[in-house]
Amino acid sequence: MKFLTDLHQRFGFTRNEIHVILFLTLTLPVGLGIRWLRSAPGAPGGILPTVDYAQTDSMFLARSRATPHDSSAASDSSPRAAPARKPALVPGGINVNTATKDELVRLPGIGEAFAERIILYRNENGPFASVSDLSNVKGIGPKKLERLRPFVRTDGLR
Repeated sequence: MKFLTDLHQRFGFTRNEIHVILFLTLTLPVGLGIRWLRSAPGAPGGILPTVDYAQTDSMFLARSRATPHDSSAASDSSPRAAPARKPALVPGGINVNTATKDELVRLPGIGEAFAERIILYRNENGPFASVSDLSNVKGIGPKKLERLRPFVRTDGLR
């Protein structure tokens, strides 16, 4: 107990701080002793086995180098299905006055929510007179409109 009193008087430790110091001081040698016993050859739970990750690494490398159209590198036993890809867009290929929700979702930056807003605006206000009228749809600003402009039209021509 003299040791505890010395710690308190010399360093100003509180009773709880002294208990923490004692706990850490005692657990360090106990942990080192357990580690030493487990590392002894033939001890249960002894030295950890060496794992060779070469095969897994080579599979990962082959899959990461595969192009999106190369299905030979991907195995059918993949736990996750590949995300659905949007079909390629043709310049001026989508008429916003007649497009369905699925067609509008193909446009860059247009998800289901924007597609619904476009259709709702079209139903409430009539057909779009020009591509620039898309800026009247909530959330479509000048930047998004410029991204959409090459792929959309408002007339019946393709």
